[in-house]
Amino acid sequence: MTRFDALVVGAGPAGSTAARELAAAGARVLIVDRAEFPRYKACGGGIPLRTERLLPFPIDSVVEDSVSLLEVANQGRDRFVRDASTPFAHMVMRERFDALLLEQARKAGAQFRPGTTVRALHRDGGVRIEADGFEAEAPLLVCADGAHSPVGKMAGLGEGFAECAAWEVELCVAASRLERYRARALIELGYFPWGYAWLFPKRDVLSIGLVLPPGQAGALKQGTKVFIDRLGLSGFEAGVSRGHKIRFRRGNERVADGNVLLAGDAAGLADEFTQEGIYYAIESGRMAARNVLRAAAGNGDLAPYQRDIDDQIMPELRAARLIGFTFYGMLRRAARPWMFASAHTPYLWNAFFAVQRGESTYAREAARVPLLPAIASRMLKD
Repeated sequence: MTRFDALVVGAGPAGSTAARELAAAGARVLIVDRAEFPRYKACGGGIPLRTERLLPFPIDSVVEDSVSLLEVANQGRDRFVRDASTPFAHMVMRERFDALLLEQARKAGAQFRPGTTVRALHRDGGVRIEADGFEAEAPLLVCADGAHSPVGKMAGLGEGFAECAAWEVELCVAASRLERYRARALIELGYFPWGYAWLFPKRDVLSIGLVLPPGQAGALKQGTKVFIDRLGLSGFEAGVSRGHKIRFRRGNERVADGNVLLAGDAAGLADEFTQEGIYYAIESGRMAARNVLRAAAGNGDLAPYQRDIDDQIMPELRAARLIGFTFYGMLRRAARPWMFASAHTPYLWNAFFAVQRGESTYAREAARVPLLPAIASRMLKD
C-alpha cells in the first residue's frame, strides 16, 4: 500500500487546486478520480473574471470567449442589453479548463491516478481509501468529488444541503449564428418560482441550458427545448446533452471532521443568484491546502477549515442568496415593471459586473441596501 501526506479525491477545480498548493509546499499528494482526463463536465462554463486572480498561472490557452455584453429577457420579452465595457467573465469548455488545472497540479509534483472509483473509506487514525485493486493511505483527505460526493457521504459530511438541477446542451451551429453571440451572454428569466435559461458562446459551439428549483428536474429537457426553439436554433445538432445537480450550503452543515474535509461542489459552495461554483471551488481548494498543511504541522485536526469557510465564503453565499431571491421575488410579483426597472437602473448591473470582476463582493453590495434581508425574507415566504 502506498502512503502519502494527503489524499485528494476528485480532480476538478477544487481538488486540483488543493493538490497543486499542497505539492508546491512539498507535500506528497495523490489525486484520484473515477474519470479518465480530459473528460466532459456538464457545466455552462462561465467563469467570473475574479477567478483568474486566484490562480498563479494564465488560463488564456483555454478561454473560448470573453463576454462584456449581458443580454436579458423575460421568456423572450422585455429584452435589454447591458454593456460592461470590459469583460466580466470568460467562457471555457470544462474538459480543457479542468485539464489545465490538473496539469498544473502534476507539474507541482502531485501524483494522479485516473479511472479510480473509491469503493470504501476507512478512518482509523489516518485515512485509507480502497478502489478496485488499489489502496492508498494518508493522515488527511480532501474530498472534492462533486455535488453527489459519494466519498463525502462515506465520511458522514455534507448532509442537509439545499439543491437544484440544471440541464445543458452543447449546440453545434453555423458560424453566422456563433457571431451573433460573440462576447455576449444571454440570460432568460421568467421561470416559476425562480430559475433561468442561459446561452454562453464558445469557440465552436453554443452552451445552452436551464436551471430550475428542486422538484422541477423533469421539466428541464422540455424547457431547454422551448428556449432553443424561441432562439430559432432548433434545427442545429446537439453535440452533448446532460444534466447535473447543484448543491447549496446555507447554514452550518458539516464540511470538515477530524481528518477529512469537503471542498468545492462537495461542500455545497455555489451561489444562489447565478448558481456559479467554480470561483468558490478554487477558493475552497486553496483553503483546504492551507488547513491540511496546518493540521499536518499541528494536531492533525481539520476542524479549522470549517471555520474558515464560515468566515470567508459563507458571508458571500448568504449575500448572493438575499440578492438572488429578492431579484426573483420582484420578477415574480411584477415581471414587466421589474424588467423595465432592471433595464433602466445602471447600478444593479454595474454592481453585478463589479462582483464578477472581483472589484466588489456580493456582501459589500448587499450591505448598501440595509432593508435587503427583510425584503428577501418576505419574498422567500411568498
